[in-house]
Amino acid sequence: MAVKLTSISARLLVASALLLPLFLGLTGFFLDNAFQRSLMAAEDARLRTHLYLLFSVAELPNIRTRKVNLEMPTVLMEPDFERLNSGLYAYIYNEGKELIWRSNSAALMEAPSHDSFAEQSTVGQLIVQDKDTKEGLRFSAHYDVIWEDARGKGHPFRFAVTHDGDAFLAELKAYRNQLWRWLGAAGLLLLLAQTVILRWGLRPLSKLARALKAMQSGDTRNIAGEHPRELQRVVDNLNLVLAREEALRQRYRNSLSDLAHSLKTPLAVLQGKLSQDPHESDLQQTLAEQVTRMNQVVTYQLQRAVSSQQQGLNQRIEVEQVVQRLVAALQKVYRDKQVDCQTNIHSHSIFVGDEQDLLELLGNLLENAFKYCHRQVRLEARTEQQHLLINISDDGAGIPTDQQERILQRGQRLDTSQPGQGIGLAVSADIIASYGGQLQIDRSSLGGAAFILRLPLAA
Repeated sequence: MAVKLTSISARLLVASALLLPLFLGLTGFFLDNAFQRSLMAAEDARLRTHLYLLFSVAELPNIRTRKVNLEMPTVLMEPDFERLNSGLYAYIYNEGKELIWRSNSAALMEAPSHDSFAEQSTVGQLIVQDKDTKEGLRFSAHYDVIWEDARGKGHPFRFAVTHDGDAFLAELKAYRNQLWRWLGAAGLLLLLAQTVILRWGLRPLSKLARALKAMQSGDTRNIAGEHPRELQRVVDNLNLVLAREEALRQRYRNSLSDLAHSLKTPLAVLQGKLSQDPHESDLQQTLAEQVTRMNQVVTYQLQRAVSSQQQGLNQRIEVEQVVQRLVAALQKVYRDKQVDCQTNIHSHSIFVGDEQDLLELLGNLLENAFKYCHRQVRLEARTEQQHLLINISDDGAGIPTDQQERILQRGQRLDTSQPGQGIGLAVSADIIASYGGQLQIDRSSLGGAAFILRLPLAA
């Protein structure tokens, strides 16, 4: 199963790790081939030099015999020709393919036959060969010449030199070990350098990610900082889009405020007039219901539209400050009920989002708790695993399990004896959903309902 790489640096490193062995392997192959050819050229030159040495010291005697043989000095200038089993050996064959001379180094060795060097040979042509024998690799070179005597008669001779390839193989092995060792070290160094270069080259992306995170969490209003030329255009365009979005968002909110003002006021007047007119009770009831319904729809749609604008322009709101404001206001509204409201808000309890959304969210839930409790309301807030947890509970009658989902729907209420429109919980649920949070309804330890909110610290 293929592994999916989601990191740019990981992809580049994997590509480098796959390509470097191929590149270094080809480099090593060509370098090894070139060095082997240079060793062969050196061996060819060495054998040629030895043959020229033999030519220079060989002499044809003036004595007339049936078989004409060359005379060689007792001691040659090349020490390896004099040391037994030195690995360098020389031979001379006459026209009858008989061995007529061998170097002292080959005194204890079996001489190769005339035809073992080459089945066909051209006079005046140097032929170099390499063969794998039982003793190992061996190089050989032979040179056929025509030697004229004093009467001008030519006599063919073959000069041959053999050289063991142990030194050649040892030198080649040492070179290969050194070559691959250095190539391996170079590969590791290149990978390390590639890693450092990637970290340095991709650092602006990390900086951009931190700037986006800071903007998203509400610390800044746009993407701040200087970036490389390739990224600066993207940053400028993003800031331009964000500025336009903020302007549109503000204009949209202003329009919603104007719409709310223009609709709520006439509806309030109609409701007031209907409540004062004692006549036409059926018409009054119908109009009152429809006006109330219109008021619910307008309020719900306005709240949902405002809470849906959560596209990165968030703020960091202290939960404790908002809760204190709400509790103080609700204590005045429900002064006759004398509600005992307890708050336990841990430090650093932060809401990342719009302050109006938090006021609407907690205001709806706290108002329900004050409205339906007997005497006690409790609010707890803390941060846990990059989430803000808020628990609002009361000692009221509670909410049956089979009704918990229904009351989150718009216009649904369990207690119709209390005033209300039945959209507060629906608006709260929509706000929580717009932030990617969760709302859970449970039984409170006080005996009533418990609303448990879980909101992410980053949108």
